[in-house]
Amino acid sequence: MTINKQNIEKLLLVAIFTTFMGQIYMLPFGTNFRLTFAVVVLNILMLTFREIEPFITINLVGILMFLVRSVLFVVNGSGNLIQAFGTYYPVIFFYIFYSIFFNLLDVRSLVKTPYALFLSIWICDSIPNIIEVVVRQEWRNVNFEEIIFTIILIGLLRTFITTILVYVSRYYYEKSKERENHHVFVDRIMLMSNLKNELFFLRKSKKDIEDAMQRSFTIYEQAEEVALKESILSVTKDIHEIKKDYTRVISGLEKSIKDSPIYNMDIKEIFDIVITSNRKYAVDRRVSVKFSTSIGFDFKTEDYLALISILNNIVTNAVEAFKYEGKCSIEQRIEDNQMIFEISNDGDGIDPQDIPLIFEPGFSTKFNENNGIMASGIGLTHVKHLVEDYFEGKIEVISKKSELTCFKISIPMERMLSSRSQIKENK
Repeated sequence: MTINKQNIEKLLLVAIFTTFMGQIYMLPFGTNFRLTFAVVVLNILMLTFREIEPFITINLVGILMFLVRSVLFVVNGSGNLIQAFGTYYPVIFFYIFYSIFFNLLDVRSLVKTPYALFLSIWICDSIPNIIEVVVRQEWRNVNFEEIIFTIILIGLLRTFITTILVYVSRYYYEKSKERENHHVFVDRIMLMSNLKNELFFLRKSKKDIEDAMQRSFTIYEQAEEVALKESILSVTKDIHEIKKDYTRVISGLEKSIKDSPIYNMDIKEIFDIVITSNRKYAVDRRVSVKFSTSIGFDFKTEDYLALISILNNIVTNAVEAFKYEGKCSIEQRIEDNQMIFEISNDGDGIDPQDIPLIFEPGFSTKFNENNGIMASGIGLTHVKHLVEDYFEGKIEVISKKSELTCFKISIPMERMLSSRSQIKENK
């Protein structure tokens, strides 16, 4: 096992913390033999920090336990250093044999089998304690059968506590990892959704550039003055270079999206991703938002990236419309062979005179209060083009100032249940 600086730090922390816990003890036989819950702590730490070497760590705990108890013995005036060593050296035997059994039984590999883990920890706990008792010759003062019974009973108790704590900690660790992985997945999907969105508009812009280049070349052919023709031709060449740059960018984005795994996502998961992303955004903005969803017809789609982009843009606008708190709902249902998505919020609403303009490029009523810079105003423009050009649907907005704003998106069922690639193949 590779030993690096980080592992050494963990090893020392485990050893020191376990030694500290070893100072909380009981004296079951009225002698210097101690039973502590340090073993419980050590077991949990050894099963948690799987990257540190168990044999070295456990024996280091034994040495530190021996030294600390000896020093405290002298400091408390119970005797001199030689007497302290003579009293506490048997504890080293416990940890030596504990480390041997821990490695021989390969306790770490038994975590997935609770019964085997329980039995192995019980053996690691009880037998080394019996060996320590033998080294101390405790049978001279107490009945040996009573000693064995006490050690096994307390070992059983400590093993039970250890096993419970191990699986409780594993449960919360796995839940934590699930949440972390879910957030990573959501962030990745949102990134891919944004890329898909930008790719759609880059393709549209490329077509506009091609049209501009064609018009420029037509003007060049019609012009008669030589100097004017040269100027127009120069502009046409510049437009062509811009088109090539766009083509390279589009090619790179297409490769990124194409290399991602093909996945069919259902509406419930799409809604969950949009809500998760915007719940995090609301927290960043220090706004309390109550999200709700309603699904009338669940299905899976390959076009989830475009749909997420549409819903996310609208829900993000809703979050930004709230000053302190608000409600936002996403509803999906079927009406007249149309799939309907309604995204509603109870924010400030939209002024009646602004409603015809909200889908226009560059229009925005939002600005950054810290720097006074207006928003770009392209979010809803993207939404409109995706709904109308990509999904062949339509979008409407109804807003009552300071009461309710509702975006209603209608997409033909035939288009919604077919991927873009299938439509191209059919054509």
